[in-house]
Amino acid sequence: MAFGVGIVSACSLPLGALTSFLWRLEERVVAAMMAFGGGALLAALTLDLVAPALAQGHHLTLFAGFLAGGVLFIGLDRLVNDFGGFRRKISTRLHHSRRETRRRLRHILIHLDDALDLQGLSRKEIHALAADIEPRFYSRGSQVYREGDPADALYVVVKGAVEFRESAGATRAPALAYRLGPGEAFGVYALLTGSTHCVTAVATETSLGWRIPEASLRRLLGESAAFREAVGRWLHQPRVAHYLTARQQLSDASADAWLREAADLLATERRLPDARPVVRQAEAFRRLATRLDRMPWLEDLTAEEIDWLALHLVYRRYQPGEVLFAEGEPAERLFILEDGGITLADAANRVLPSRYEAGDGIGVRSFLTGVRHTVTARVLRECGAWTLRREDFERLLDHYPDICDRLCAYLQGPVLDAYLRERYHLDAGKVSDWRGRALRAVKSGRMPPALLEQGVESTRPTGASMAIWLGILLDGIPESLVIGASMTPTGVSLSLVVGLFLANYPEALSSSQGMRQEGFGRARILAMWTSIMLLTGIGAALGKVLVDLASPVFLALLEGLAAGAMLTMIAQTMLPEAYSRGGPIVGFCTLMGFFCAMFTKVI
Repeated sequence: MAFGVGIVSACSLPLGALTSFLWRLEERVVAAMMAFGGGALLAALTLDLVAPALAQGHHLTLFAGFLAGGVLFIGLDRLVNDFGGFRRKISTRLHHSRRETRRRLRHILIHLDDALDLQGLSRKEIHALAADIEPRFYSRGSQVYREGDPADALYVVVKGAVEFRESAGATRAPALAYRLGPGEAFGVYALLTGSTHCVTAVATETSLGWRIPEASLRRLLGESAAFREAVGRWLHQPRVAHYLTARQQLSDASADAWLREAADLLATERRLPDARPVVRQAEAFRRLATRLDRMPWLEDLTAEEIDWLALHLVYRRYQPGEVLFAEGEPAERLFILEDGGITLADAANRVLPSRYEAGDGIGVRSFLTGVRHTVTARVLRECGAWTLRREDFERLLDHYPDICDRLCAYLQGPVLDAYLRERYHLDAGKVSDWRGRALRAVKSGRMPPALLEQGVESTRPTGASMAIWLGILLDGIPESLVIGASMTPTGVSLSLVVGLFLANYPEALSSSQGMRQEGFGRARILAMWTSIMLLTGIGAALGKVLVDLASPVFLALLEGLAAGAMLTMIAQTMLPEAYSRGGPIVGFCTLMGFFCAMFTKVI
């Protein structure tokens, strides 16, 4: 009987996987279902497992089982995650990412530069810096930064590779300067000297990186004496003066003057001056801001919004023959023309009919959707253009809700839907799913999610499918133990079976969608969930055998072990997963699940 109960409670796993193949439910719906199931399961554990065990009086034994079950689950969960099992859920991905960040950061900072010795940083300072790290995914061909961009962050390659290229002129291709791989950091010279980047950094393969914002390092400079001492020693290295003269084109006298000023300001004001500030052409943009076209969300800007943009856009002059962006490159920046002189060509190098004037936006739709460009924008005659980077656009949305509202109205219109269907042949379901996620992001003051980021996880290591399966199995082990431990001569509680069924369905639905994005086929996903269902039944039967053979004291220990592992799993993976997808609605849905399970117990 225990085997059958285990199968019934876990049959919602393959059912959830099948549902994910046929429909793409809204994330908030999946989150609500997951929270409801989690609440029902919490109630079932309390009423059908913990309460009867407490009534028998084996309090200390039950408590020991709780601790053992929780510790055992946490240990096995960490072990499986280290082998790739963290990919099974968003919540486990986030936790694994934070833990890996803290673990690797000290090693990376120590080896940041031979002349910049950061071994004196305390553990507290390392953890504070790690908390500010922004994980960034880069598709093949993505530009981490471009020549002339402000140095506003320190970057670390976690996976993949980044290539650094000298600027391309009108008649020559970009020249390769150097290449970095996993565990290597870059951008430190431009950042600490307050200079614009003098090379373009391009991801040569799908890559994962860390971005440490300039504000975090400036704060560390003001608070950490060890960091200031390290920077002070770094300023006296000959390579810094060489960088200023050879790469930033400063004269020897200007470089020496900057180094003296930097040493003085570091000692007196705990900051560093800018050696080569970024070009903004703020006044020219303010004059042009009332004539912006092709970007409805940037029309009718207030004076404050115009000033903000003027101080964050990056200006550059382009010569005939230069390329703003090429066909096939990821769209990570939007260009606003100061004057005309741009032509568009398709993959066959055929010039497309187009007319661009001052104030026009170039690459608008691809920028918003985060896809690859389908055309090449080439300069016909010398012109100027401002660049709006994705990170600056996100800051703009975070600052000004009115722009968010106008952008939401644009996202709900037909323009982007038609663009994604016609240019990229996306079906209506995928377009609708992206639009829903984009609207939620913009309403929260964030940039719409880039469609290209869905393919990043194709870089998963060999054996990831087995690791993910083990992670799912680990989540199911407490369930089978709970079923076995709760079996009585009169059967099993209906509220427990209902709670397990309701908790399993959205879990499989959510994880199956993630597996599809990982590149797993439908047959493999269904086989994984079906095998978990069968193993849950077998585990429940084995748990029932142990219960039948156990003494009352050992039975209390088994019940505590099962309940502790299950409660830890709910708190560690299920509810965080639901909140990451649904937000505040999760609390109410958890409450309703708890109430419904209690009501089922009463009737």
